[in-house]
Amino acid sequence: MKTTNEYSPVRAGGVHAFLLIAFLIASTGARPTFAEDWGSYALVPVSAPGMTLEVVGSATDDGAIVSIGKPAGTANQKWVILPKDNGFVSIHPSNSTTLVLAAAKGGKNEGTAIVVETDKDQPLQQWSLKKNANGNYTFAPRHAPGMGLDDFGGKQAPGSRIDLWTYNEGDEHLHWMIKPLAGSPVSVGSNSVAELGGYVPPTIDPKDVPKGEIKKTSFTESAIFPGTVRDVTVFIPAQYDGSKPACVYVKTDSYNPIEKELLETLIATKEMPVTIGVFVSPGNLPATVKGTQGRRNRDFEYDGVSDNNVRFLVDELLPFVAKKFDLKLSTSGNDRCIAGGSSGGIAAFTAAWLRPDAFSRVYAGSGSFVAFRGGNEFPTLVRKFEAKPIRAYLTTGTHDMENCAGDWFLLDQEMDKALKFSGYDYFFRTINGGHVAGYYDYYREGMSYLWKNWPEPVHAGPSAPRARDILVPDENWQPLAEGIHAEGGPACNAAGEVFFASSHDDKIYRIALDGKIQEFVTNAGRPNGLSFGPNGELFAVSTSTAKVTSYDAAGKGTLVIDGIPGRHVLALPTGGLYITAPGEKPEDPSVVWFIKDGKKTVVDSGLKFATGLAYRPDQWLLSVADGHSKWAYSYQINPDGSLANKERFFTLHVADWDDDAGAESVCFAKEGQMFVATRSGIQVCADDGPTQVILPLPDSSRVLGLCLAGKEMDTLFAFTADKIWKRKVKTHGIAAFSPWVKVNGTPL
Repeated sequence: MKTTNEYSPVRAGGVHAFLLIAFLIASTGARPTFAEDWGSYALVPVSAPGMTLEVVGSATDDGAIVSIGKPAGTANQKWVILPKDNGFVSIHPSNSTTLVLAAAKGGKNEGTAIVVETDKDQPLQQWSLKKNANGNYTFAPRHAPGMGLDDFGGKQAPGSRIDLWTYNEGDEHLHWMIKPLAGSPVSVGSNSVAELGGYVPPTIDPKDVPKGEIKKTSFTESAIFPGTVRDVTVFIPAQYDGSKPACVYVKTDSYNPIEKELLETLIATKEMPVTIGVFVSPGNLPATVKGTQGRRNRDFEYDGVSDNNVRFLVDELLPFVAKKFDLKLSTSGNDRCIAGGSSGGIAAFTAAWLRPDAFSRVYAGSGSFVAFRGGNEFPTLVRKFEAKPIRAYLTTGTHDMENCAGDWFLLDQEMDKALKFSGYDYFFRTINGGHVAGYYDYYREGMSYLWKNWPEPVHAGPSAPRARDILVPDENWQPLAEGIHAEGGPACNAAGEVFFASSHDDKIYRIALDGKIQEFVTNAGRPNGLSFGPNGELFAVSTSTAKVTSYDAAGKGTLVIDGIPGRHVLALPTGGLYITAPGEKPEDPSVVWFIKDGKKTVVDSGLKFATGLAYRPDQWLLSVADGHSKWAYSYQINPDGSLANKERFFTLHVADWDDDAGAESVCFAKEGQMFVATRSGIQVCADDGPTQVILPLPDSSRVLGLCLAGKEMDTLFAFTADKIWKRKVKTHGIAAFSPWVKVNGTPL
């Protein structure tokens, strides 16, 4: 396996930490902290990435020469890094407990040979780590701080001279990659190693691997992250000829030279299609004053679980790269992979999670599914949301990071269990090592797995058990109409036809059983919500006119009552109506009205923004959604229509970037589940309150209205601001004309 640069800085208690090296680099001025020995490392010169630092001839004598050699996995090529005082470290070959890396005889001049010598715990045997702009490190001897460990002249042959040289940040001969040596896999996720075919990389003569091209630029014109600057590196494979769009590989946290070789090899062995790599650093807002740092955007961009970063990639960066370098890039998520480690790992998964149409393949090492900006909720969301067409390859380390945001090892395992629970196409490795351990050791295996059978599309798994209680296999959302402004609560009649209001058009529409949409009432008084009564009459409320109207089968309207600016209405089997409406003054809480026999009574107040309502199939409990919170309330319905035993009962998912769930229309299924139209899609609650299933729409639009209808009452209709969707489901709708149904407890 090729040696690597093991990654960019990751977040650790507000300072940079370098991968699984669990100490703070000397340049931060902070003292290192160690919980335990984190294992051994390969030290790889950036100027000779095919080599690794070694003690020549496996010698264990005092004064043995140190050079570079081809990686062989032998003990003389493995180094143990231990903390010393004041931010320094000692570096020991793993084949000797008594030797330490040092400049020969304590020399301080250019050309001083590097040896291993008996450890006397002296400053001249200690080193600091200086972080360079490219993310790699220089080892500076404590006794000669202006010098650095040097691969002399950038020589790339085994046995090349290693010495001290004057430190220059731009001199890559003094730059080293620190690669954790991963252990054997401890566990895997939905697939076993055998199911991966006991992955063995295809062999290929290096001479038969066409060399691609690297281009570099910067991007400073983001409107999504205004004012930020970032580096961009583009890999163009030799096989790309511009005749058709190429697949795309996006990597967070910048470019590592080893990835060029890996991608070239994977493309040459046809484990990957012809793929253009786009490597991008997180944004930085430059400081406007001297002597201080800019605003680091990495956590904001990568750990934030909103769609900001994926919009940045899809709408800004990739079009910029295509235009800048005259490239044809595929826009299909099936042709795109996104990768990263730590915060870059969760950023990769978030991009695919929110936009599987843009990225369907994810490689994430030690993803930060922790409580920086809501990432700790991902395991739960994976269990609740209908499974998405994503294939993922995830890793974690047995000694992964732990800080105020959480325990990476535990939460990455939670992701493993969640993905398995919901039937995702994924592979999970637990690796003996620390943070982002083995990222490049398993890179080829990961890419081979992610791109297997391409161009066959990545398919969504079967989803979690409670979702399978609702969803019909292979029945997906189908668009029914576009450009119609549907608002408020829709309703269905006894035949299964759907009626919906549009205050924008001042009309009520009917969706016939054949799917055709017809005008039912024109000049309808700007209706908002609808509900069918037990005798087939259609009730409509209007916020703007404050009228409640009843329509017969021919669309003839009759005023029921005036003075209630209703948002939503619900007809009862007993003939009464519940209506949600605003209070008398704009700042007043919402109210719930009960209407019967021409009388109107306020039966509840106090909700911030009362919206949709529905009663359970056994007809004694009422639910009312609060659109400005994460709750839907439950009430006992008394025989006289009054309400009792109010509870803030049903809890709804609120996306990290939203202030509330945005609940609107509500309906119950005969089977006992409650369906709620929200910003995140249709949320399905168990009878005892929690949201168990979330069904997003294909375009991720906010759902304003929903209805279970159709000939068998088993078609779920979803209404957005300008679209109507439908899909066949296993549950069945009810209304005021439906018979009483016993409710059993919803399975956990």
